[in-house]
Amino acid sequence: MTRSLTTAVKNELATNDINPVHLITLGFSTPVNITDCSFSLTSSVSGSSVTYTASDFILGISNHTEETDITKSTVNLNLSGADQTFISTVLNENVVNDDVTIYRAFLDSSNAIISDPMMLYKGKIESFEIQESDKDSVVGLSIVSHWADFEKKNGRKTNNTSQQRFFSGDVGMDFASQTVQDIKWGRA
Repeated sequence: MTRSLTTAVKNELATNDINPVHLITLGFSTPVNITDCSFSLTSSVSGSSVTYTASDFILGISNHTEETDITKSTVNLNLSGADQTFISTVLNENVVNDDVTIYRAFLDSSNAIISDPMMLYKGKIESFEIQESDKDSVVGLSIVSHWADFEKKNGRKTNNTSQQRFFSGDVGMDFASQTVQDIKWGRA
């Protein structure tokens, strides 16, 4: 992805007094906008003004590399489950395939966002994991790029509902879910 920095960001980076923050949007059924900054921030990264709430629950964002080839890249976002909000959301909602966008913004000397934060990563939640111990609780989100489904074949499914859509009255897939291991597909 080609990136360009605004003149204001370049000037701030040249001061060597760099104060980066992350602006994260989790596209749950009720979107969550959080930042790892110690105070809430408002930015217009998505075309309209969005307030990112300061959150101590962001535990970490894994590093990722960008390549010129079309590849499936993954970023892991770890959130604290201490207040149970994130655990409840991932267990009670279907969060797989929800959008996640991570921006990197820079703060100036008066702690205001320098215009045009840089999109660091955009993808969909591929899976989640909850790790709990006696001392802490962590919700791990595995976020994949839009290239994750690049080779996926769309089409019919091996279930009775899909079969009835194309061939009503045919009972050939009534028990497909029970015998899926025994079905021989293609040429023998």
